[in-house]
Amino acid sequence: MSPTAQASIRQGLKDNPLVTIYRYEGVSHGFNRMGSSAYRQEAAELARDRTLAFLKQHLGSGVKSLLYETLRERFN
Repeated sequence: MSPTAQASIRQGLKDNPLVTIYRYEGVSHGFNRMGSSAYRQEAAELARDRTLAFLKQHLGSGVKSLLYETLRERFN
């Protein structure tokens, strides 16, 4: 997505209290895709932790173990 499109999305959602947008400086598209040349572990772990915190807040505390089990089954 182009920087212009990203800025437009941020501008359009900036006043929505239900939306949180995170930017990961110094990374490119695909930074969370293991095995990609774009993969950046630190940013990927931060994004994962933020996602798990969101899901835990909205779905309950069992979501982390459920997600890890699902991921382990899928990638092992």
